[in-house]
Amino acid sequence: MYKLKSGIAYITAAAVIVALWVYWISNRVSVSVIVPVYNSEKFLSRCLDSIVAQKGSFEIIAVNDGSTDKSGQILEAYAQKYKNIIVVNQENKGVSAARNQGMAKANGKYITFVDSDDWLEPDALARAVSILRQDSPDILLVGFYDVYDHEWVRRTGGEAAVSEAPEEAKFPTRKLDKLALFSPFQAQDAHSDLFYAGTGVRGQFFKNEFVKKNKLSFPLGVKCGEDDVFVYLSFLHNPLISILPEPLYSYRNRVDSLAKAESIITDNRKTLALLQKTEEYQKAGRRTQMLINDTWLSWTILGISNLARHGASLAAGLEEAYQAYNTFSAYNTEERKSCRNLERLRKILFNYSR
Repeated sequence: MYKLKSGIAYITAAAVIVALWVYWISNRVSVSVIVPVYNSEKFLSRCLDSIVAQKGSFEIIAVNDGSTDKSGQILEAYAQKYKNIIVVNQENKGVSAARNQGMAKANGKYITFVDSDDWLEPDALARAVSILRQDSPDILLVGFYDVYDHEWVRRTGGEAAVSEAPEEAKFPTRKLDKLALFSPFQAQDAHSDLFYAGTGVRGQFFKNEFVKKNKLSFPLGVKCGEDDVFVYLSFLHNPLISILPEPLYSYRNRVDSLAKAESIITDNRKTLALLQKTEEYQKAGRRTQMLINDTWLSWTILGISNLARHGASLAAGLEEAYQAYNTFSAYNTEERKSCRNLERLRKILFNYSR
């Protein structure tokens, strides 16, 4: 009788433990959504509304990066209403520091980033989590919409015409359509389409354990391409990558100001130099380094394009272009042929040097 009671007690205890484990798993935070915020009162409510409307177990870590408008008040109001919103206040240190602070506070199995003027599509987290549970990847790359708010950009014959549109114009990305599942991603023989996809971190999902294990963080003190540095470094740690081309994220693509165009030019080389000094880059194969350098040329081309659109002097942009082009002097003819942006840059230099 004693043994029977002991056996029943053991079974009961085991059942309780299993039930608690199932409860913990089902209620565990699946995703930590990190939102860096700086003077975003105009767009912040839409951003937060799109996240709190998602289904599943998730937390929102909003990092107020020293906002001087009403962003802080908006965040506190949402935090009082929604228990899964954590607000972190800090002095203004830039978006990289804000994202790093959010990652330090993250409890989710996965981390994703949403800029405070962007938003998630309905059921975005549920769609992503279904893939995360199925594949358990280190990184999940998802599609996104480019959204032009109140401005419709139409390009004809190389000229851009901007006009008022009655509603937001959304353009789904096609950059990820041809990418496959990489298991694992081999940095030594890098698949070039991953580097050329140019996804940044918007709406992408990173396994928290993978980020911490490889000590990944956003570089401080740079304003251009800081998220690409994070993504490229993550690629160089041989992650298991899943691809979901379906657009789950809406990226507000506002017409660039002249100041932003100049910033792209001045910060571009600084950011690339920072990446080239990392241990991950130094250990990467020559082909991988070449791909990274070539994809970075797109920033130079973008900066020159924006300067031209604003009718500004191209001197700084062309000087940067010449320096960037010269970085490929060590590559042989066959290697140069595989560089997509190098030929585009060569044509720009040829046209403006005449």
